[in-house]
Order: sequence, then C-alpha cells, then structure tokens
Amino acid sequence: MKRKLLSLQVYPIDHSQLNWLETLVLKISFSLGICPVCGGLTGFFKFRENLRESGVCLLCRSSNRQRQISFVLLEAIAEVTGTRFSSIKDFSARASQFKSFSNFRIYNAETTGRVHHYMKDFTNYVASEYLGDNSISGECINGVLHQNLMQTSFENDYFDIIITSDVFEHIADPYKAFAEVYRILKPGGRHIFTVPFYSDRYKDELRAVIDEYGTLKNLLPPIYHDDPIRSEGILVYVIFSMEMLLKLNDMGYHVKMYNARNPLKGILGTNAIVFDSIKPL
Repeated sequence: MKRKLLSLQVYPIDHSQLNWLETLVLKISFSLGICPVCGGLTGFFKFRENLRESGVCLLCRSSNRQRQISFVLLEAIAEVTGTRFSSIKDFSARASQFKSFSNFRIYNAETTGRVHHYMKDFTNYVASEYLGDNSISGECINGVLHQNLMQTSFENDYFDIIITSDVFEHIADPYKAFAEVYRILKPGGRHIFTVPFYSDRYKDELRAVIDEYGTLKNLLPPIYHDDPIRSEGILVYVIFSMEMLLKLNDMGYHVKMYNARNPLKGILGTNAIVFDSIKPL
C-alpha cells in the first residue's frame, strides 16, 4: 500500500529521480542539443551532480539554468507577440524588424551572463545591478546602472517582461521587491524568474533578516552564492517554497510554475523550475 500511495502522490513534488539520459550524461559529463541562448547545434559539457548549475554550452558558455530561463522567456515572447524566435541571439538580431516590438521593453536585473550578452543589442532593453545601500536607484556607476529592486527608479506600468535569475533570495525583503516588480510591469506583463525553491515544503526558509535597527541577523548558518561582481559572494536571505506562490497570488499576480526540463535544449535535471508571474490586464 505504501508503494501505491507514493505512485499517486502529486505534492510535494518528487525531484529525486533522474531519467536514463540524465544518468548517462552525469556519467560521461556531455550531451548534445540546440542551445536556446545562442541557437547553435552544440555540445554541453562539465555536468556535475548539481545539474541546474552546470552543463556549459561549447559555443556560448551558457549554463543549464541560463538555458532554462531563456527557453521559458522565448515561449513567453511567442505567447505575447505571436512571433517565435529560435534563441536569445535570434531575438536580439531580428526583433526590431517587427512592429510589435517597437514599444516592447525588457528589463534584466543583471549585467553579466550569456542571456545579457545576447539580449543587450535589443533596442528596448535595460539591465542593472544592485551596487550597494549607498547608491540611489537610477544612478550609473562606472557605466553600470544601479537599481534596488525594493524601490526602483522606473515608471509605473513600464516593462513588458522582467527577467531575474536567482536574484530574489539575496534581497532582505523579497516580497517588497515582488510588489515593486508588479508596479513597473505593464498590465499583461510578465516577470520570468528563477529562485532556489523547495518543492517539498509549504513555508519559505528564512535564513537571515535585517532587524529594526538595520542589523543583519543570521537565523540559520549563512549561505553565500557566487556573484560575478562580488568576490566574497552574496548572502542568501530566504529559500522559497509554496508560500511564495500564495503570496504572489495575493499581490495580484497570476503565477505559473514550469518544469523546463528539455534535454534537446541542454536543459537536464529534475529541478529545472522557472516561474512566470503575470500582471493581469
């Protein structure tokens, strides 16, 4: 009976079982496919046990996670505009040819990585970094735009798509930032993002907070993620769970959660989770 019940279980989601292809790829550390970032027929190598953060494209050096968000981003663009692109590189090269993109604005909360590398040639594209508490949103520092996602400098209803890739876990008050994203999205606009997500839990794991005196307090042993602009890494405040979906729904978002697993796109592993939060029309 126990085996029977487990086979029927829907939630919590089981992210433990690799398929035969993923098992093979982990063993040989290589696979083939078409990269949704650069569009090339390519090989993906250097896979590690953490498939989500490994698997480098031979052509553009994108990671598995970058391909996940690119795949969902391209599908969302096709859904919104009716125009399909084969890769981020293809979108950046051809989008300006279509009238539907003349006022189509995309914001990316990072200025590094392969998605940014190809997306930056799109006319209506904005990218930023968080450069510290002493900077003011909208400032340009050494050629880099600073934005604090809890209080940006953008107008209401401004962007069609906002992209954040593993950003919100590093924000002291992430739900204030989700509310700010809602403010600056156009009606019908979409926030496409990844975050560390416990698919087998109901409550977010709060790991650190800023108290009423502005002091950092670690509630659990600190975790730091690698960061391209901070050699010391960046602190994780929260790891999300089902609670996040409920809170975003309460803000007014229509939230979709995708498993973007697609070996032919170089997206392997059971935890290829990408979120798509839509601001209703």
